[in-house]
Amino acid sequence: MTLLTYLVALGAALLLLGAGYLHGVRKGAQARQSLRQLNRGFAKEIALLRDQAAMPRVNDEGLRATLQDILSPLVQRERLSYEMSRLESGKGQQRNLTAVLDQMADKGNFSSVLLSDAQGWRIAASSSTQDAEKLGATASLLLLMADRISRDGSPTPLALMLYDTANTSTLCRVFNVDNHRMTLTVVASGAQLTPAAIDPALVKLNAMLLNKAAEGSNA
Repeated sequence: MTLLTYLVALGAALLLLGAGYLHGVRKGAQARQSLRQLNRGFAKEIALLRDQAAMPRVNDEGLRATLQDILSPLVQRERLSYEMSRLESGKGQQRNLTAVLDQMADKGNFSSVLLSDAQGWRIAASSSTQDAEKLGATASLLLLMADRISRDGSPTPLALMLYDTANTSTLCRVFNVDNHRMTLTVVASGAQLTPAAIDPALVKLNAMLLNKAAEGSNA
């Protein structure tokens, strides 16, 4: 009787131990399954955060490109104005003028640069200038138009521009040197020129022309 009781108790203990082990295995499998689901959820959230973090970069690049497109013409105009203020002259009167106009053509990417009097007669031109007579006639015509505009007391135009079908801009700047009217005309491809684009160059040219007039009167 005692032996039988002992065997029954031992069997019950083994059954309880086996049941506990199976319960633990089941709980472990459920825990591992929950952990896998949680990891998948974390992975989706991380991927979503990465996508959201990448979106501002794309937007920033688009905004940067837009700003560059807007600011590029302004930067080019400022650069041109700066370059026109840094012209240097060489030796000799006529050589001085030609050297300065050559620098204008080079720094401003102008195909032609012409300095002429009120009648359109050539005073000096850049080495690359073609058909200076025609360009001088155009400058003279624009000067006449400026005079007509100001006849009724309207403000006198200081600069006039032409833009043709060949995508070429012609800027004619009117200025005075010792009560003599002159025109500085430049030709460039595209439509980036502004009426005041070459104004800084007038300081150098005005001084050179005054010196030339003074030397001529003293001769």
